[in-house]
Amino acid sequence: MNVIIASLNTAIERLLLVESQRPGQVHRLLDDKTLAGGKGVNVARVLLQLRRRLDNAPAPLLVGFLGGATGRLCRELLTQEKLPGRWCETAASTRICEVVTELVSPLSASVYNAAGPAVRSEELARLHEMLAEEMQQASAVICTGSLAKNILPDEYGRWITLAKKQGVLTLLDTHGTALLQSAAALPDIIKINRDELQQAKELAGNNLPEAWLAQGVRCVIITDGREPTLALTPDGNYEITPPVVDTISPVGSGDAYCAGLIASLLARPNAGWKDHLALAAACGASNATSPTAGLATDVSLTELQQRCTVRAV
Repeated sequence: MNVIIASLNTAIERLLLVESQRPGQVHRLLDDKTLAGGKGVNVARVLLQLRRRLDNAPAPLLVGFLGGATGRLCRELLTQEKLPGRWCETAASTRICEVVTELVSPLSASVYNAAGPAVRSEELARLHEMLAEEMQQASAVICTGSLAKNILPDEYGRWITLAKKQGVLTLLDTHGTALLQSAAALPDIIKINRDELQQAKELAGNNLPEAWLAQGVRCVIITDGREPTLALTPDGNYEITPPVVDTISPVGSGDAYCAGLIASLLARPNAGWKDHLALAAACGASNATSPTAGLATDVSLTELQQRCTVRAV
């Protein structure tokens, strides 16, 4: 089983750890790392890790853009992690983003996301050809993250429509106009956080998330960091309280949640939504205990699942 993961605004991520941030002062880094990044890469990393922890877990396949010297570095970093992908080369360079985490306050991480390169129409057309080829072998498609410049906000809707024609499971995790326009393609699952939902309500001016469910979306999941998640599923509505963990960096926990949910749905099709949601929440919590995006190596995923509380609402 393959899961296609959109990576339309791939990044080099610089992860910087300081004692505390002091504007206008010189900071001595306590640690720094350079990784391939972007939400799609974060999802793929966790899916790959789950293949060692979950029977029948699907394999990730990134589909997106890389360009310039930073794109070449990103490709090398992806190869080091054994993260597979189909990449369309762009004339413009892959972006660089920074995450600054404070040792004294891990939850106060500052994220500096570059806008990303401009994508030419012929480059986008080549990517669509790659996507059509890979869709024939896909079991799920995850459309996540921001869009590079010149890409229309309904781009993920195109991916979802193509996947639905092939009977492929779809999950949408984005924000703003891209969320609203791509949600019109009716993905199986919409996963967003509370801030993104509030922004969508202000833009749409209608009754969300109920309107999405009435139109044909099967499941809407609204996360809220350490606070309980609300999941509106085909089995009913649930509130999921994640396990309490010592947070090192929360960045990427939403991506880990998406990976855990899709892995569970594909690997354990006979399990109920309560089980799927517990694994997803455990993956998000595990990510929070790791200094980089991905599952922590020294924390039991099974134990975290057992510490999740899922109740009907």
